[in-house]
Amino acid sequence: MIGLLPWLGLVLLGIAAMQWGAARAAELLQALRNRWGLPATAGGALMGIATAAPETAVNLSSVAFGWPDIGLGAVLGSNVPALPLAVLLSWLAMRLRRNPAPPPEVQPQVVEVQALPYLGIVLLLAALTLPPPMAGLQWWDGAILCAAFAGYIAHALLRRPWVERAGMPAGVLPRALIGLPAIGLGALTSVMGAQRLGAPLGVPDMVVGLFAIGLLCALPESWSAWRFTRDGKPTVAIAAVMGDGIVSLTLALLPLVIISAAVGDVAIYGLNIGFLVVVLAAYVARNHWRRGQEMGPGFVAALTIGYLAYIAATVAILWRG
Repeated sequence: MIGLLPWLGLVLLGIAAMQWGAARAAELLQALRNRWGLPATAGGALMGIATAAPETAVNLSSVAFGWPDIGLGAVLGSNVPALPLAVLLSWLAMRLRRNPAPPPEVQPQVVEVQALPYLGIVLLLAALTLPPPMAGLQWWDGAILCAAFAGYIAHALLRRPWVERAGMPAGVLPRALIGLPAIGLGALTSVMGAQRLGAPLGVPDMVVGLFAIGLLCALPESWSAWRFTRDGKPTVAIAAVMGDGIVSLTLALLPLVIISAAVGDVAIYGLNIGFLVVVLAAYVARNHWRRGQEMGPGFVAALTIGYLAYIAATVAILWRG
């Protein structure tokens, strides 16, 4: 076990590099959102492109090394905990203030612009990859997913009302250009380290991707919900998480599409897809058409219990296998 510690360190170092680079890219896209005067929901769509860059880079690296299930697992592993964590951290951000504030509320437009497209893409991905005649990712799946993303981003960016425009901060473009190589190098090291961790223990590549890369990638991404909510922007916090999920389940899968990757563990894959469907459907069902979504203790508890049940189900599947 001690011999695995250097590989764990490599995974953590790679994820830190990816998140650092993604933060620089997100800073640029947030500045562009302010410059163009886009609404908060559209800003979340732009932010999602940057925050999903690590998943895209991990998929490229996993394909290059010949371990595509690591990339697929990383995509799912970053999606599944993201919304429960973001909701929990947004609620804590208000409760742990010196003067506790009411639970944060997310604008109702998030359902139309982010939640419903996200749910639709998860269902589309299930239909494209799960039935036996079409199992796995084929080139036509990539074309369909790209078309779905194009429709989503156009709908998000062309919405009204526009907000007041702001100037571009100095230095955001050079920082973003420095961040891109960091994402690529971080993906290479994290994928290599994750595979070296899982192989001696007999852990399937998809599970390694789920928890050694995907979950660890989701933690800092979800943590941004704390910062946005403390700054009075809970809508941006949740929209960015959903935007990240949409990008990672469409554009980020293209490297796997190119090699026609199969789904290595259908039971684990189906469990993750099912969990995403339930969580997003619950979010949509609780949304009020005028007040939006209140991230109160009841909703936080429901999502937290749901995620713990998901962990238990994953362990049960692996135990039986």
